[in-house]
Amino acid sequence: MGQRKKCVGGEKAMAGELAWFIANILPYITLAVMTLALVYNFVKWLVMPRPVVWAIFPAKHNTVEILLGLVKKIFVLPGPRKVDISIWILAMLFHIGLIVSLSLHAKYIFVPSLGPMEYYLGAAAGVAAAIGTIGFFIRRIEMHKTKVDSTFADYFALILLMATLTLGAYLRIGGIMDHEHMWMWVRGILTLSPVDPPTHPLFLVHITLAQIYMMYLPFKTLIHPIAIFFGQKVILDERHIYPR
Repeated sequence: MGQRKKCVGGEKAMAGELAWFIANILPYITLAVMTLALVYNFVKWLVMPRPVVWAIFPAKHNTVEILLGLVKKIFVLPGPRKVDISIWILAMLFHIGLIVSLSLHAKYIFVPSLGPMEYYLGAAAGVAAAIGTIGFFIRRIEMHKTKVDSTFADYFALILLMATLTLGAYLRIGGIMDHEHMWMWVRGILTLSPVDPPTHPLFLVHITLAQIYMMYLPFKTLIHPIAIFFGQKVILDERHIYPR
């Protein structure tokens, strides 16, 4: 009996150490990897030689026009709408759902409370984003047979997103997490004073997948809004602007 208790105690200790690493150490590693990768991308975009010194397409007149164009691409998605209406619907579900979900996550960091409307809105946004990624995955499999060559990286990103968003939506809908405990953990991370994190297995899996995705993000075309903005800023030059 004593040996069994010792084994159980050892397993709990190992589980606690793993939870501490995932929740209180990995976030700083994730931030460091993301920062270094983004800096690398910016430097690469700056020094990458361009074959011509003028833009093929008219450059925007100013930064505001570039930002408005990006907002239009994100919220209206004119490209997918012209090509495939089903892809456009899935993209709208994904984009809007992800933006709302991330906005509520950010709000929760600064104001650690969720009213009933915010709670259910966040759950609906997570479900919408998850449906979008599942639809993307199915469509990519279908299109792989006829139109599109997909790589391992394409499937990896989608599977990672599907799992992360689905788990997040389930945790919220099921009311599984203690929000007061979660806020204490978030505040500890932000103030560099980590506390014992939530240890629910599904929560730990969720934040692990989310952090893997965040570290993977700068290495994939999923940062295209930043790349588009940076690229258009680089070519923003009066010599490249056609008269209107």
